[in-house]
Amino acid sequence: MTENIRNERIEKSERKNKSEKSEKSQKSHKKDISKKNEENKFIIPEQMKSPNILNENLPPFENNTDFIILMQRIKQTILNKDLDWTYHLAVINYLRRLLKFEKDIFNQILFGLKLYPKIIELINSFRSILAKNALILVNEIFSEYIPEFDEKKNKTPIIIFIKAIIPTLILKANSNQSFIKSEANLCLESLIINMKYGDTLITLIQAMNSKKNQEIESAYNLANKLCDNLSKEYLGEPVLFNDLMKAIGSIYELKKDIYVKKIINLIIKIKDKITQNDFFAKLEKCGKKERELIKKALDTKINNKPKLKNSTSTEFQNFLKKSKDKIKDKNNKIRKSTTTVNLVKNKNEISAKKK
Repeated sequence: MTENIRNERIEKSERKNKSEKSEKSQKSHKKDISKKNEENKFIIPEQMKSPNILNENLPPFENNTDFIILMQRIKQTILNKDLDWTYHLAVINYLRRLLKFEKDIFNQILFGLKLYPKIIELINSFRSILAKNALILVNEIFSEYIPEFDEKKNKTPIIIFIKAIIPTLILKANSNQSFIKSEANLCLESLIINMKYGDTLITLIQAMNSKKNQEIESAYNLANKLCDNLSKEYLGEPVLFNDLMKAIGSIYELKKDIYVKKIINLIIKIKDKITQNDFFAKLEKCGKKERELIKKALDTKINNKPKLKNSTSTEFQNFLKKSKDKIKDKNNKIRKSTTTVNLVKNKNEISAKKK
C-alpha cells in the first residue's frame, strides 16, 4: 500500500516536471521566433509607409547605404506574410526608389531574386491600397526603357514579367473599383507605348482566350494598338512571325463568333502591314496547321457565310428575332383570313335558313 502511494507521487512529480519543461521550451521557441521577426523587420521611416507617394517625391538613398543588406531585408519582408501590411507597402516604395535611383540593383531584386510573382500577388491583395501601389510600381517599370534582348541575344527577364502580368492587368482593368481600374489601364497604356515587343503582342492575343467578353475586348484592342506601333520589318522576322501565326491560329480555331471577327481583323492588319506577297511567302514557311488555319481565316467564302447553328452573335440573334416575327405575322394573317372566311360562311348560312 505504502509502495503504491510512493509510486503515484513519483509519477505525479515526473508529469509535473515534463509539463514545466515543455512550457519553458515553448516560451523560448516563441521568443526565438519573435527575435527573428524583429531581426527581419526594416527600421522603416514613416514616410516609406505612406501610400501614393509621387515619383518626384521618392527620396534618393544615403551614400552609406548597404545595398546587399537592403536586398536581403526586402526579400525577407516581402516573403513574410505574417508582417503588418504597412511593411509590404514600404517594400513597394523601396522598389520604386531602387528603380528610380539604382536600376541595376532593382533588376537584381525583381528578376535575379525572382520576386516579380510577389508583385503580382500584391496586385491581387484584398487590401486595395496595396493593390493600387503595386500597380503604380508596375506602371513605373513599364515607363522605363528595358531592352528586349541582352548582349548575348537572350531574352531578358522583362519578357517573363510581361507574360506573367498581362492577364492580371487585363483583369484589373475591368475591375469594379474605379481607382484600381484606372491604375491598371495606365499600366497597359505604358505597356503598349514602351514594351513594344513581339512577346507582348503574342501574350495579348493569347489573353483573348477568356470567358469574359470585356476581357476579350480589352485584349483585342490592346493587341490592335500594339500592332500599329510595331514596324513591318519587326513583325516579319521569321521566328516572331511563326509564333504570331501559332497564337492567332489557336484563337481562330476556337470557332466562337466573338473571337473570329476580331482575330481575322488582326490577321488582315498584319498582312497589309507586311504586304500581301511577303505575308504569304512567310506563311508558307510556317507549320502546316498554322498555314491552313490562317488561309481559312482569310477565305471570305468561308467567313462571310451566316452561321445559323450554335451562334451567339448579336447578328444571329437579330436574324432569329426577325424570322420569328415574320412567322408570327404570317400566322396572325392566316388566322384573320380564316376567321373572316368563317364569318362570311356563317352569315350566308344564316341568311339561307331565313329564306
